[in-house]
Amino acid sequence: MTFPTTAAAMSCEELCGKRGLGGRMIPVPAQISAGCGLAWKAAPEDRGAYEAALSEAGVPFEAMTVVELLEFVR
Repeated sequence: MTFPTTAAAMSCEELCGKRGLGGRMIPVPAQISAGCGLAWKAAPEDRGAYEAALSEAGVPFEAMTVVELLEFVR
């Protein structure tokens, strides 16, 4: 998820912590852009839970985008 402001990103992080929703804050991946440069990384299958929680709490977000990240195995 990307956010229009840093305050919105921090509100998301706090809300997810209180509600036990997994994920973590990361810099916005190069494949997408966001107003504040922060993104919440979470499992795509949990999208509905995040949309409901953010909407209910009035936390604005710009977009929810699935980005495939490559994992390097040694």
